[in-house]
Amino acid sequence: MTRLRITSSFAVVTLVMGIGVAVTWGRTIIVTATVCDRMAGISDIAPRQSWALSQPWPGIYSNTTLTIQPRQSFLFRFDLGEIPDGHRIAHAQLTLPVNTWSGVEPRFYLWRVLPDWGRGACHLYRKVERDRKIEWTKPGAAGISSDRATRPTDIVRVTEAGDVTINVTEDLDLWNTGAAPNRGWMLTVEDPGTVVHLLSPAYSAAARWKLRVTYEPQ
Repeated sequence: MTRLRITSSFAVVTLVMGIGVAVTWGRTIIVTATVCDRMAGISDIAPRQSWALSQPWPGIYSNTTLTIQPRQSFLFRFDLGEIPDGHRIAHAQLTLPVNTWSGVEPRFYLWRVLPDWGRGACHLYRKVERDRKIEWTKPGAAGISSDRATRPTDIVRVTEAGDVTINVTEDLDLWNTGAAPNRGWMLTVEDPGTVVHLLSPAYSAAARWKLRVTYEPQ
């Protein structure tokens, strides 16, 4: 069941010289990973596995933690149906809980996913239907401008454990206006030798994955 928590609302008052006061109402909501309707952990070591979020033992995969490293990525999509029609995105930020990391100057990337993906998503396929398997342009959703956006939404440098916040206003605006369909995001690590561990949204940390959105009438 979709759960939504409304945290605050506000009014922005603008003085119109010689006319009066115009009031624009806006609202801020926070949705957590409990409203994510798609998730997939993909790895070229387990090319047909949809839940390769971490590998605690060789050949064994788990969703209790989330590991991002070269050749192992994570896809997720928030259901944004609670944003009403006729409203614009004023601001949006994504909060992710980083746990540990290794590597020199570690960083991870956030990308918009471009094609539709869903059931059966894995390193080889973006979707598995009853009568066919639909491949990514490049395995691991690595196709720039085809599987993922031309440039990342952000490159996040990891300096300490805890929550990191990413400005995703541009992405939310694209989805909200219909300029691009909401296919969610993908987290990757592009630098050899870098590993980033996050608290898993598919296990006990769903509430720590937060999307804060402020919207207002157009």
